[in-house]
Amino acid sequence: MKIQPVIMSGGSGTRLWPMSRAALPKQFLKLVTDRTMFQNTALRVCGKEDGAYLDPVVICGANHGAVVAEQLDEIGLQPAEIIIEPCPRNTAAVAAVAAAWATRKDEDALVLLMPADHHIADSAGFRAAVALGAKAAEAGNIVTFGIKALTPHTGYGYIKTGEQLIPSVYKVAAFKEKPEREIAEHYVKDGRHYWNAGIFLYKASAMLDEMARYAPEIKAAAVNALEKSALSDGALHLDEAAFSACPSDSIDYAVMEKTDKAAIIAPVDVGWTDIGSWSEVSSQDKTDNVICVNAANNIIRSDGPLIAAAGVEDLIIVATGDAVLVARRDNAQDVRAIVDELKKRGLQHLL
Repeated sequence: MKIQPVIMSGGSGTRLWPMSRAALPKQFLKLVTDRTMFQNTALRVCGKEDGAYLDPVVICGANHGAVVAEQLDEIGLQPAEIIIEPCPRNTAAVAAVAAAWATRKDEDALVLLMPADHHIADSAGFRAAVALGAKAAEAGNIVTFGIKALTPHTGYGYIKTGEQLIPSVYKVAAFKEKPEREIAEHYVKDGRHYWNAGIFLYKASAMLDEMARYAPEIKAAAVNALEKSALSDGALHLDEAAFSACPSDSIDYAVMEKTDKAAIIAPVDVGWTDIGSWSEVSSQDKTDNVICVNAANNIIRSDGPLIAAAGVEDLIIVATGDAVLVARRDNAQDVRAIVDELKKRGLQHLL
């Protein structure tokens, strides 16, 4: 069975400001390795080894088609399609577009839907998990990936496993919202709760059937937008009027929490993180533009001026050519509030 990778690249990455901006959000930055997270996501499933993976489809925002094409060209990959969203409509619409596009070639094609901005250290382990999940997906299940919960993280959603379908794949018993610390600690200890990675594997026809049942307006608008799409500048542009009419909802809320076909591969232990804040990014304190003296446990990065830090600890210091962020490491999530304040002040050139 061939697997069709579909990379969701519509995120804005506001919690990685000031480096992550609307014109070049975090998935297109080199935050973890010498390649961007988008490039690493594409290479993870390039299929050169065993031929299991087809060329990737990328679904991205209206301003990012050119950078997607450029970054794929840098790593020698040719996309099957670059699909442009005229406006953001969340992951349920993306899942529907991905399924509808895949059925043009094969209604039973397996779609692997992945965010562009996650880091996975063990690519081979991830592909092994996909191979396990493919068996359940071929049977009509919509499979998600349960990341082994290493810490009681309160910034992730959790998935509880139910009855086993096949080895390492279970029915989903429940989806859990981002928990309070005490609840998260219980989840980690009980061994049945896993982090929700937001990665999905499904037969294209199965996703469309479940969306018709539980999210018919989303399915209809997304399919209509694809049917009325037009090629321009090397990308397939979804019809703006049709896609704008699509309700905005996540695939978790729209389908996964309602369907009886939700399944989970678990545990997936592949060094996953969503790089959701600066606290999850390594420091660059050994580069030429960062100097540290008697400084410890800081995250310091600069693509602009030199940063010199002395006698400080547990800080995040990030500099670009036009902005500097200083925050305590345990306040990393507050960067989003800074972005909100910039919007209120009308400082669009900093966004």
